[in-house]
Amino acid sequence: MKTIGLRVYSNSKIYFSIIEHQTDGSLNYLNISHLNIPKSLNWPEALNFIRNTILDIILEYEVKNAIIRICEFGMTLNKNLIERSYIEGVLQETIASSNVEKFLVGQISEFTSLLGIPRENFKKYANAELIYPNIPATLDWNNFSLEERETILTANAAFNL
Repeated sequence: MKTIGLRVYSNSKIYFSIIEHQTDGSLNYLNISHLNIPKSLNWPEALNFIRNTILDIILEYEVKNAIIRICEFGMTLNKNLIERSYIEGVLQETIASSNVEKFLVGQISEFTSLLGIPRENFKKYANAELIYPNIPATLDWNNFSLEERETILTANAAFNL
């Protein structure tokens, strides 16, 4: 089974990780990357670009489970946060209309139980204060960005949906 973890960084970048759970129980990290949203597109075109590109990624990797990590509200709404919310909405619609079988859209507290970790440890893993144990020795946890680590964690949580 293959999973994807998604996190919108800003109104111009979406991070994602795709992981495959193999029959021997090991994990194969297929893609840890990001999608740059072209600044030359007007807003409706940008949202369409996001939808089509993410749908292509889901289809290419035959993703079955997905988690979108949405922003933790409580900060002042500004233009970038509103646009991030639009992007998160398009991601939700894209996943809902795809072949993904199970998905979750939520904040940290909504999927840390799927990882089997205390909520406060999520930030420690994301900030590389702790090394996440499901990472193969060939990957250096400290070399990933905060957003990449968050998508790796959400993709791992998606196995337990």
